[in-house]
Amino acid sequence: DMPRPSISAEPGTAIPLGSHVTFVCRGPVGVHIFRLERETRDKYNETDDVSQTSPSESEARFRIDSVSEGNAGPYRCIYYKPPKWSEQSDYLQLVVQ
Repeated sequence: DMPRPSISAEPGTAIPLGSHVTFVCRGPVGVHIFRLERETRDKYNETDDVSQTSPSESEARFRIDSVSEGNAGPYRCIYYKPPKWSEQSDYLQLVVQ
């Protein structure tokens, strides 16, 4: 069974222009790749730097050092756990103030 990933943002989803934000993607143990998708499947960042945060959960973090208006909008996570990709998470809406 492949649980859907979750997505959150630190310190939050409303970020002042020029400040930083980190998207956190969470999924089950055994994930090889987390992908942070931007609106559509073809705009994304991905990482194999996956940390196990509990016996049942893993996560990856995607940091934007200086948020611009172009970073605003919907983001979602998806992960690869062999042999297949998961479903996508819900969208998280980043607001730039």
